[in-house]
Amino acid sequence: MINKNPTPFFKILFKLTFIGLVFFLSFPVEAQNPVGRKAAEKFFQRSPQKEGEYQSFETNEPIVNSPRGGEQILMLNLGSYVGSKSYLWGESTQENIGRANYGLTYLLDQWKKMDQFIRIEFSEFRLYDHSPRKLTFLPLMTFPRADSSFPLYFGFGAGVGVFFEQLSGESELSIDYQLVAGVRYFNVFETTGVFAEIAMKNHVFVFSNGQFNGTALNIGALFKF
Repeated sequence: MINKNPTPFFKILFKLTFIGLVFFLSFPVEAQNPVGRKAAEKFFQRSPQKEGEYQSFETNEPIVNSPRGGEQILMLNLGSYVGSKSYLWGESTQENIGRANYGLTYLLDQWKKMDQFIRIEFSEFRLYDHSPRKLTFLPLMTFPRADSSFPLYFGFGAGVGVFFEQLSGESELSIDYQLVAGVRYFNVFETTGVFAEIAMKNHVFVFSNGQFNGTALNIGALFKF
């Protein structure tokens, strides 16, 4: 049974994410590489390169040879569900069953104006005197890209949840999906920054009819290296 009446907060978060996605994807693509005399001047002005680097044609700057040709980002967070509700998870509908939430998010790649992350999360719940625990593996797309230095970001993703502890008779696998909005500041202390994020974190069971809808607030540290 799927909840067909999302709360006003979910509607607002969805609209903000959709508007933000359309806005950032609407910008024109980057200009083409320079050609002719200017291109030749840049080519002959290149500085010597160190081993493991290649030359950027547009900026004449050396770039480290990595999968993305740039920096890596790792985010660690902890937080709690500030509101939640279950449907057909157990005997009846339950409210405020979400508890702690811990996560690791790593930048895998970049695509156009978005970042491609992998997020691994551990979540705890409490219902019917039981404490289900779940590990989630979730690809996450966020925009604008982190290298834009814009403090706000929005994202969406879907993945798989695996329960280590679960109610009897309930599915141990779930389909998880998230809609996120947050603020982040890089290099607050050398290569360490901070971020805060609010997210709609839902799941639907694969082998039973249960469903969970939750809103989580998380804070954490991010590392750029």
